[in-house]
Amino acid sequence: MWLVCVVPVEIALAIRGKLPWLSEMLDVVVKLKASLEFASTMPLLHFLSRSSLWTEAKASLRLAIPLMLIQLSEGAVSFVDTLMMGGLGTTTLAAGGLGATSFWMLFFLCAGLLEMTGAIAAEAHGARDHHRVSRINIQGLWLSFWISLPVMVLIWHLDIVFRLFGQQAVIVSLATVYLHAMVWGLPAVLGLFVFKEILTALSRPRLIMVLMGLGIPLNIGLNYGLTYGSWGLPELGLAGIGWASTLVVWFNFVAAVVMLQVYPSLRRLQLLRRWWRCDRAILTEIIHLGWPLCIDYVTEMGAFTAAALLMGLWSTELLAAHRIVMTTTELLLMFSWGFAYAAAMRTGHKMGAADPRAARRVAQANLLMNLMLVMLLAIPLWLLPRTIAGFYLNVDLPANAQTVSLAATLFKIGVVFQIAQGIRIISAGTLQGLKDTHLLATVDVLVHWVIGIGLGYVAGQWLGWQGSGLWWCLALGQLVAAIVLTRRFQLLIAAQIPKLVIQK
Repeated sequence: MWLVCVVPVEIALAIRGKLPWLSEMLDVVVKLKASLEFASTMPLLHFLSRSSLWTEAKASLRLAIPLMLIQLSEGAVSFVDTLMMGGLGTTTLAAGGLGATSFWMLFFLCAGLLEMTGAIAAEAHGARDHHRVSRINIQGLWLSFWISLPVMVLIWHLDIVFRLFGQQAVIVSLATVYLHAMVWGLPAVLGLFVFKEILTALSRPRLIMVLMGLGIPLNIGLNYGLTYGSWGLPELGLAGIGWASTLVVWFNFVAAVVMLQVYPSLRRLQLLRRWWRCDRAILTEIIHLGWPLCIDYVTEMGAFTAAALLMGLWSTELLAAHRIVMTTTELLLMFSWGFAYAAAMRTGHKMGAADPRAARRVAQANLLMNLMLVMLLAIPLWLLPRTIAGFYLNVDLPANAQTVSLAATLFKIGVVFQIAQGIRIISAGTLQGLKDTHLLATVDVLVHWVIGIGLGYVAGQWLGWQGSGLWWCLALGQLVAAIVLTRRFQLLIAAQIPKLVIQK
């Protein structure tokens, strides 16, 4: 395992002289490499390599790694967009960040309703009912299209909401231009979400992984060309970033449709068979099982949108710094989402096989691996905040000095936020595998809105701590959720073990 970290270090050392900015980061990573090499010889790790926990960790990794790469591909689009926004200045970064946060909050409102298409399709696939899988896919696509229409109207008029929350006129104007370009990509991005759920249910995540990866270089090229008017493309500024994302998601959606028609193993499943037909029973089942997750997603993304609005109320520089830190932590947490998907699926498999002890090992393995990973990824956030901020803004420009300073402060708090949220994500995934989502939605409402936004507003506005106060409360909310949800799945699994013994 430690070789995954060691080999890239050797490559980076070879090009160190050509990239001077790597020096500070490599000093930290080289020390970590030495520690990993020493740890690999310890008897404890030798013992773990022979344990059932290690066996489960390897099985989870085989599923989690492709899912991580899918999540990273999705996060890369947001990361590239934020980099391009930063190149246009602090005000543009703040406005684009507000627009992007609002767009993705509404996307997750729709995605929660669609997420159970994967679970229902997995059940049908296990029963070898391929025609039902096809019908689930079709109903998911139709549902994604119809729910996108009213949400597109809402996105088009979000400038009214921004003004009600006291955002500056220049921020509202720029954010609206960006959203008016992004809005046309919503049907495609929701359709892609359905395809991802269906292909994952069919145990084919590598196909969607390749598809999403192909969109990254296209997004980078279109971002640059449409933002600055290169290669004969129109110079659209912030709107160009929105149009680039819209074009990329439509490219990916069309490519997915083509893949379903030409890829031999998927073509035999006829996933687009009789696409015009409506199956009310399946449609009702998707909606009935999806609405709790819809509430859960809206709760979380709504809280983060409210946090961005509060930051913009306090200052443009603080909103830009908040966008930098939130984008970075969200990108790093894509690894945790891969583990969470693996935990959910493998927990469901073990509980379906009446083996709660194995389900407990699934949760323990994924929690341990994820905790080690998020702590490793937290090191650069703590030690190199200004270097990371330099990816988004020119740190040498006096106009960016305050934003960079604020981002460096928020990155310290972001370390606590990232570790706590990583644990919460795995625990939530395990609970989904146990089919226990109602408490999940309740806890998320309390920790995001009562602790995160409620206490955050008191700390930021009344106590005058502004961004730091809000971020500490967001981190506290994630920590409370991590503790409650972890204890919840432990109790649920422990309660199943005596029942198994009695049955035997």
